Amino acid sequence: MKLKYAIIISSCLGVVLMFNSCGKSFLEQTPRGVLDEQTLATEKGINKLLLSAYAMLDGHDGGLGLGGEWGSGGSNFLYGDIGGGLANKGSSFDDQGPNMTPVQRHEVQPGNGAINDRWKAIYEGVKRTNTVMQVLAKATVTDDVRKKLAGQARFLRAFYHFEARKIFEKVPYLDEVIDAQLAAGEISSVANDVDIYPKILEDAKYAWENLPETQSAVGLVNKWSAGAFYGKVLMFSKDFATAKTVLTDVVNNGKNSLGVKFDLNANYDDNFNVDFDNSRESVFAFQASSKDNASARNANWGDLLNTPASTGGGGAGFFTPTYFFANQFKTGADGLPVANPLNTEVFDVFGQAALTRYTGNVDTRLDWTIGRDGVPFHDWGTYLTSWPRATDAGPYAGKKIMIRQSQVDATHDASIWFIGGGTALNMNLIRFADVILLLAEAEIEAGSLANATALINRVRNRAKTSRVVTFPATSGTIRVEPYPATFASQDVARKAVRLERMLELGMEGHRFFDLVRWGIASQELTTYIQYETGANFTYQAILRNPVPVYTAPSDDYYPIPQQQIDLSNGIIKQR
Repeated sequence: MKLKYAIIISSCLGVVLMFNSCGKSFLEQTPRGVLDEQTLATEKGINKLLLSAYAMLDGHDGGLGLGGEWGSGGSNFLYGDIGGGLANKGSSFDDQGPNMTPVQRHEVQPGNGAINDRWKAIYEGVKRTNTVMQVLAKATVTDDVRKKLAGQARFLRAFYHFEARKIFEKVPYLDEVIDAQLAAGEISSVANDVDIYPKILEDAKYAWENLPETQSAVGLVNKWSAGAFYGKVLMFSKDFATAKTVLTDVVNNGKNSLGVKFDLNANYDDNFNVDFDNSRESVFAFQASSKDNASARNANWGDLLNTPASTGGGGAGFFTPTYFFANQFKTGADGLPVANPLNTEVFDVFGQAALTRYTGNVDTRLDWTIGRDGVPFHDWGTYLTSWPRATDAGPYAGKKIMIRQSQVDATHDASIWFIGGGTALNMNLIRFADVILLLAEAEIEAGSLANATALINRVRNRAKTSRVVTFPATSGTIRVEPYPATFASQDVARKAVRLERMLELGMEGHRFFDLVRWGIASQELTTYIQYETGANFTYQAILRNPVPVYTAPSDDYYPIPQQQIDLSNGIIKQR
């Protein structure tokens, strides 16, 4: 059974701690219903605080005063994939336009409401983890219990700070001591003048070295999920040698918190099916729930409006895949990616006379990732070009976040009017395929090209043998194969693994951050913008009038929210 999160604590402060300097008299009794320090400073109490810290992984809390909470979503659909060229904003042109359109155009200003919402959600998560550490310091527990509790808290603290670092680059790091100083008014803010990767790595390494291999619930972090995350941060900070050691251990020996060995699921689509939540491929996920009397507050709130507008019950239809992304799934007669997929042959001409329908070979993963014309959309019926809410959204719909129609009664929260949103479908934060491909990258940087080829082919072989979506011959033919020989050079191998990450992990919030850490964001996003705004496409209003220009390194990170700079009295500086 999946771990259920509960919003049990005030969202602004995490918890109200009651400190007393003298003994209680009969007039000084703690009111019933108040969480005081004595109540919380036990293993049971601290576990409740930890649940609150886990609960912020989806980027949502009803008490934070977020503008719409779509920009704060823990999946990073806005910053990672709309910002990474894989998806259009979607919906109608004006809907969430001030918040989301600048992200797609990479013209975000410090006053943008979406980035402020994401910042607030991230640092609320940090605050809650520090509250755990503060209370744990006063608790009487065994050393093993202390390590288990501290390991989870420090993992989550590292994870939240990592989110801030990869989105905003220059951000402050807050531990439990600094948080206490802020609360006491001893300091007014914390500067963002040093790179916080060393602090993130310190927390992640502690979790990797001190957490147990098994836990009481599958949603709790264990040694191996901590190792996967630690390895990922090492890759982002470019310590490839240490990352290779850690990730090799995770790939070879890693298990989930119930002791099930990590592996790829037999079928790719099981990763996006609520019936297979917490599968052997799930390394770390937000444990979504519905029908829990929380008004869908624990149900992937940030992703709610990304469901197609014309399925039964409807949705707003944000987050619609681009032509640029869809074309990457074309394969040749050899079952390998084609060399030049960006042409006028597309999967849906969308009424544009200059385009023709592509009917060649495709990768299995295309139709588990993208809803396209004439192809079944799970069990909702055959997807139609008329499904998008507006022409500006493009012809496609995101598929990974959509439950099956047959699952609505069991997994949809009735407090949300459209039946594709507010569901118990987990939010994948780290999948085992992600870990495998990160290790492949580390092997490439070490010059171990044979190992890298085998790892990439492990992912491609799953795509080859995975369950397929049945569609008419006029929509193409499934053909995907592993690479037949070891990559000839590091450059060839790097290109292969980078493409594989897009095909395997697309629409899961990774793309923009991958492009930045590889140092190719300007090159890749310029190609995307030029293709989407070419003379052959007439629908792409967001990227026209004028066509945006991506400039590295200034566009490689989102600006620090102006509201946070103001609240810090200028101590936090714009990057």
